[in-house]
Amino acid sequence: MATTAPLRLDVFLIDRLEVVAVAGFRRKRGDIDVDIDVQPQYLRKIDDDRHHQIVLDVRFKPAKANSAPYKGRIVGRGLFTITESLDEADAARYVLHNGSAILLGLLRAQVAQTTALARWGQFLIPPINLVDTFAKAAASSEDASKHAGGQQ
Repeated sequence: MATTAPLRLDVFLIDRLEVVAVAGFRRKRGDIDVDIDVQPQYLRKIDDDRHHQIVLDVRFKPAKANSAPYKGRIVGRGLFTITESLDEADAARYVLHNGSAILLGLLRAQVAQTTALARWGQFLIPPINLVDTFAKAAASSEDASKHAGGQQ
């Protein structure tokens, strides 16, 4: 029997949703080629380490001219609570791995629902490697901090 994660989604919000039909797209089975860019943010409440927030800014567009039915952007946030006593590293791991997957699924569903009645029909954002996405964001943040520190 699987165990449940000590993580609860309290609030899910969409800050921005844009979807634009690509006029030159012509539907052919299996020919959709889309570029995805994800900018993640992980925030923790300073005075209560049980409360965490994930923000995902997902942008999508055709990888080459007319290779995808839509271009757009969705920015969403999930407010999570750690429901058990965990050390800071374990809590962050649960939120980053499980929370971001939960949030991305909700964002993908929202885009699918929005496009279901749009010009080219339903579009589902492809799966995204969030572990890699957060690792790249952390490395980029560290590089920026080192660069800024060297400038002072």
